[in-house]
Amino acid sequence: MGIARFPQEFAVRAATILDHGLEVSVTMRQAGVSVRAGSSSDAAARCDQAEALDDAGPCVDAMDVGSRLVVAVADAARWERWSRQARLEGFVSTAAVPATVADDVAVALNLYSRTPDPWTPELLAAADSYAQLVASAVRLRLELAELEDATAGFYRDMSDAVATERAVGAIMQTNQCSAEEARRIIDSASRHRNVSPREVAEQLLRALVVSEPFEPPEPSEPPEPSEDEPGA
Repeated sequence: MGIARFPQEFAVRAATILDHGLEVSVTMRQAGVSVRAGSSSDAAARCDQAEALDDAGPCVDAMDVGSRLVVAVADAARWERWSRQARLEGFVSTAAVPATVADDVAVALNLYSRTPDPWTPELLAAADSYAQLVASAVRLRLELAELEDATAGFYRDMSDAVATERAVGAIMQTNQCSAEEARRIIDSASRHRNVSPREVAEQLLRALVVSEPFEPPEPSEPPEPSEDEPGA
């Protein structure tokens, strides 16, 4: 099992396409759990990890209300953990651009800038379009995971404990946190959504985790013809 790579690829491409020296992270929020899914730089990753662990920041708020937020880092003291990390990384301005995937599932681009105000209407419109593209990719991933589950019964055959521990591992990998913090995130989402930890775990696994790709065996060399075979 491994974490899906496409959010990371989307974050790197977004930073290149949108330009303006931006550093980009993709965050996903599902079943009340926020996870950093991919980043174009280590600095952007650390900011989104701080936001996900505290479940508080511009990206989380943007996904909750369904509208874009442009924020000056110096004025963002209400998100203490995130704003402290953003200042440490040298960012001065950020835009959080959300997109809806499905009921109770959203993604957002966190665009980090080291300059005060690069946010032209054209840049923000391009970011909106890109966020919708990321949402479409996540939606397709979820639909494929549902189909795989219906076909193979993958999650049905998994015990509650195994499903939860795999989700814990996925959160630890994406948010760079401890197992204790990951379990706290799942338990908190379970309480706030009034669903079981198993349900939260399954939803996260479907969106974030993929099976390791099948690698066919290397083709073997054809046997050397024997002296008795024609053409030997």
